Amino acid sequence: MPVELLGDYLPLLAEAAATGRRPKRSELKVVDSLGRRAAERGISAGSAVELYLSAAWRLWRQLPEVARSSDVEEVRAAAEAVLHVVADSVATLAEGYTEGRRQMVRWEETLRRELIDDLLRGDADVGGLVERAEPFGLDLSRTHRVALAAPHGRLADAEAATSSLEKVMLDWLGDRDVLVATKEGVLVVLAPADSDPAGKPSPLPTAASDLGERMHAELNRLPHGGPWRVTVGRPYSGSFGIARSYEEARDTLTMAATMHLSSPVIYAEELLVYRVLVRDQPAMVDLVLK
Repeated sequence: MPVELLGDYLPLLAEAAATGRRPKRSELKVVDSLGRRAAERGISAGSAVELYLSAAWRLWRQLPEVARSSDVEEVRAAAEAVLHVVADSVATLAEGYTEGRRQMVRWEETLRRELIDDLLRGDADVGGLVERAEPFGLDLSRTHRVALAAPHGRLADAEAATSSLEKVMLDWLGDRDVLVATKEGVLVVLAPADSDPAGKPSPLPTAASDLGERMHAELNRLPHGGPWRVTVGRPYSGSFGIARSYEEARDTLTMAATMHLSSPVIYAEELLVYRVLVRDQPAMVDLVLK
């Protein structure tokens, strides 16, 4: 544990034993910032608290008021004062740590949302995307596919749906190359397409490992949002492949609604011929008329 996280904690304990003084607001504010720093450095809350508690009992026997005094009342008063400082400091440290973690989660969520938006849009700098994707365990050299899940009507609790779906996807596919988010009221899942859940090559890369069915089964367990419709784009490699797979999943979602299809899970290749016809309507009209 980095000793600098103690700040002026030990002098506070020594002064409390000698004078009985409680920490000032400004001194506790410093402890609060040290708790935030511990969170930013990835140190666990338990380790940070243990550092403060162990420092207190190591210092206790070396305090002059304890080591040299034979007066029981004097030792008891010193102990009470020291314990007050320990309690105030540890509580403040924990509060600072908690707030630091909240800020980190909010910041990471912002970065995550911006990364997903840029990946799905497909017009961002590739080099920058690769660098930004690495902290999220995303290898853009791999083959990925994008799946969308649309609720019936407005998504009432997007956070609960995203959290539930993310847990299932991570348990199934592992904690790398998987991102779950919301975009325009639809759940988005970015998943690897070049391996099955066991990490072995998939014999069916175009509809590998029933991603759509897994998503649909999990979402149907939620109390709100159903019935759900899930569409899955085809797998492609690279960052631009992710945008292409997303476009296919989105077009498939639109076409499924337009055609009033009853299937709750649709893969993009199943409607490929219809997508071709829709994109070149004037040519199809000429062909029919002639």
